[in-house]
Amino acid sequence: MIKLTNIEGISRLSGTDEQGNAWIQFEVDYFAEQLEGECHICGEPLADGWMCLDGGDEVCSDHVEFI
Repeated sequence: MIKLTNIEGISRLSGTDEQGNAWIQFEVDYFAEQLEGECHICGEPLADGWMCLDGGDEVCSDHVEFI
């Protein structure tokens, strides 16, 4: 479970995990021909979720907790 603090934003949330990595919400833009990602934890295809700006990992929203 990734625990995020310092949650900010209105249309897209962002936050920081316990190791100081920055995370941001994302949604695939099919009209811009973006491809779905894959959850780094469970391997499920992602049309939306959270991306680590300090490493590029993507995870499902199910693996993110706000504290």
